[in-house]
Amino acid sequence: MIDHVAELLVGRGVAATWLVTHASPAIDRLRAHPDLFELGIHPNFAAGSTHGSTPEEVLEHCLAIVPEARCMRTHGLLQSSPLLAVTRNATPIRVDLSLFLPHARLAELLHYPVAGGETMLRIPHIWEDDAEMLAPEPSWSTAALAAETGGLAVFCFHPVHVYLNAAGGEPYEALRARGYPHVTADDARPLIGDGPGTGTAFLELVELGSRRIADLAYAVAG
Repeated sequence: MIDHVAELLVGRGVAATWLVTHASPAIDRLRAHPDLFELGIHPNFAAGSTHGSTPEEVLEHCLAIVPEARCMRTHGLLQSSPLLAVTRNATPIRVDLSLFLPHARLAELLHYPVAGGETMLRIPHIWEDDAEMLAPEPSWSTAALAAETGGLAVFCFHPVHVYLNAAGGEPYEALRARGYPHVTADDARPLIGDGPGTGTAFLELVELGSRRIADLAYAVAG
């Protein structure tokens, strides 16, 4: 699923940030495209986390997988001022991506002060696939939302939902019942949606990014 999403991006020359939960050969393949892909960490600070029992343990575990990481997005968007202070002052992480402002029109960067006189750069995202599934009237037109905003337009996708073109949580839950993440393409194929969903939303946004890159290249060449 990671390879599927990466191939869509590489084929169109569109950059992305990947937030990594665990080591896998697919993550190593992402590192083969440093011109396009940044790797960050996706730490789970919740109780019972397999990443560790304290914030320090969780961060150490994740950074052992992605030592080059300079950004993070927390599982469940779990956040607090003390947590950001520990992260900023004890690790190389300088950017937090755990702020979610659904469909915000004027989202912007902010420098968040933490203990020790330092700041953490926080970059909010305005759209997230699993949150859109819960909306009363989900909108899968990501290009339209990107065009409407007067601020940052950062979108968050999960590879599993892109692969399944999920418009609700049912395909993912069905895949979990089949043993996800230890499943095959044959296991997933019957669950792939054929209507508007996360996959079509992702591809629409990637196509938009590809066109903007082409327009910029033309402007520079001209």
